[in-house]
Amino acid sequence: MKKAHWIAVWVLNLSISAALSAQSWPRHALETQALIEPDTVLAQVMPAIAEAKAQGNLVDVATLELARANACRVVADWDCQREAGLAAIGAARQAEQPLLQVRGMIAAARGGFALRDYTPGEKLLGEAQLVLAKHPDSTLLADVFLAYSSLSYTLGKHESAGEYAQRGLDLLDINSDPGMRARLYRNLARAEMQLDRRDAARQTLIAGLSAAQQVKDPKLVAEMSLERARLARIEGDLDVQRQEGQRVLDLGESLKNSQLKGLGMEVLGLEASARGDLASARANLESAYHSFRELGLMRDEQRVARDLLDLGLGEIPESTRALITRYLDIDRAVEEADRAKAADDYESRIDYAEQELEVTRLANEAAMSRMRAEAALQATRLTSLLMLSALATVLVLAALLIISRRANNKTARLLEAIRSSDARASELLRLTSGMVFLHDLEGKVQMVNPATARALGWNAEQLVDRSIAEFISERERPLFKAFLTQLAVKGKDEGVVGVLTASGDMRRWRISCRLSESGLYAIGHAVDVTDELREREALREESHRDALTGAYNRRYLDDFEALAQEQAWGVVGIDLDHFKYVNDTQGHEAGDRILVALTRFLESHVREGDAVVRSGGDEFLLLLARCDELKLQRVFDRLCSEAHLSPCAYSVGRALRIDHEALTETIARADADMYARRKQQRRSRA
Repeated sequence: MKKAHWIAVWVLNLSISAALSAQSWPRHALETQALIEPDTVLAQVMPAIAEAKAQGNLVDVATLELARANACRVVADWDCQREAGLAAIGAARQAEQPLLQVRGMIAAARGGFALRDYTPGEKLLGEAQLVLAKHPDSTLLADVFLAYSSLSYTLGKHESAGEYAQRGLDLLDINSDPGMRARLYRNLARAEMQLDRRDAARQTLIAGLSAAQQVKDPKLVAEMSLERARLARIEGDLDVQRQEGQRVLDLGESLKNSQLKGLGMEVLGLEASARGDLASARANLESAYHSFRELGLMRDEQRVARDLLDLGLGEIPESTRALITRYLDIDRAVEEADRAKAADDYESRIDYAEQELEVTRLANEAAMSRMRAEAALQATRLTSLLMLSALATVLVLAALLIISRRANNKTARLLEAIRSSDARASELLRLTSGMVFLHDLEGKVQMVNPATARALGWNAEQLVDRSIAEFISERERPLFKAFLTQLAVKGKDEGVVGVLTASGDMRRWRISCRLSESGLYAIGHAVDVTDELREREALREESHRDALTGAYNRRYLDDFEALAQEQAWGVVGIDLDHFKYVNDTQGHEAGDRILVALTRFLESHVREGDAVVRSGGDEFLLLLARCDELKLQRVFDRLCSEAHLSPCAYSVGRALRIDHEALTETIARADADMYARRKQQRRSRA
């Protein structure tokens, strides 16, 4: 980290240090429970969120989403963690809970980092710092530094990782959140080990364990044990390595966290290898390899693959071993190059973020927080200032005119005065490049600036006295009515709606409105987020697709379950027979062609709303929405009768959702049905 970077941040720290204190923020009981019983929380939290939304309790929605993010983190479901974090941000923003918003930003950023989607996460952490500059909280700022520390470590920037961890610890005293202190100590120790500061790492781990013992967080205990095991391996203490590795494995199994289980097996495998027990080493490392592969953790998978190769058990011919070694070397070189580029980009982005954190910039950011999206669209700083001046002038004029007009028709005359008699206000509004408009409490347009008119495809004069509802998609008009109700009750509201232009094009606008001091009319501004939402949806869709076959991957399961919710669904499990033999005898390219062809074959058996999922290397699922026993049996029978048309033989099993069980439970019953049918077939052949 450049010296200038640190100076900017330390100036910020000094400017707010007097205000930093342990603040409280709303927290749901499920969030703590998620640390110990993540599966239970995940089963309970979605209905609770739905209920909170129905009641309009946005604070509960935010805290429940944070509980969901915590549970997803514990079970290593990072897509879910990021999604829940983003949902918490949205709810907290609407509820005007800045500290809850920061917590959502941190959760979403961490989920993105785990998925190696670094840039959005970095932006979220930068926004979190900006919010904390206005609403100081030492624990949350320490949590931001913790996230930066983890990211720095991932990118190979071990010095920065340790410095960020130490800065987080400097913000906390001995009585502060012990869980937070333990995680910061963990990161500091991890960096110290990479920098070959063993004595320092040992002392840091002792302090971290002392803090970790004060909280009920099995995952944190497992993470501390993992770092102790890594230090023991460096120092050649096999007994401690085995003891701590077993603890990581046991805790991973109890939490149903496949990543922790894999890490525990890896530790035990390396310990067995060091003892000369090659059979145990191979068994443990293979278990770790499969865990990482199922989770898509390519870096971990590659590391363990190399460890397996280094065992040198002799089954692999020398020529093949050389080829595999070369492949791993090339793959690692590519990975290191990607990490180096990410690290360079990270340095640049941090430089920019820290410049934004200068005190003078913070003051400006706070003033424009409600208009950040619009301000980004301005061609020059002068134009942005003109927009702010226009809105301020309109508000001042409105206040003065409200005082002087007390007749029953004062609203109409007030708006007319704003429209026609004050040329300066109108001119300033005209110069505003962002979309700005005025409307009454019934949603009738009183004034629009040219930018709004152009976006809608009308002249500004043609829009006056027309209802905004005319431009809202028919399906979303009830939402707009609810928007006006919230505006009248709370004095402000915001949301995303579908807007119809004069040409019939459908656009998505993020609209934010605030009542005037009189409560007689509202000033609104809008940002067209159509392209942003389309890009986000495209990226989401891509992340949920298998790169080879185009079928959905396991990340899609949560989406399907959310969409289906109260519906009955059916699951058909498909497991290819002897697929490994095909790969071994005909090559992986032939195997890939079979998988692609099979996907097309399975897609012909489902209708719109259903899904084909590649759940494993040679395992597929058919997810049938709005399903009953008759439909499920029909699809199942067809798969059985047309098996000869498939590019590869397969086994099938089926299950229909019972009551309100989770999708994972239905899938498990389908798998059990498939294995039972296989067993029965073997008996019949015998």
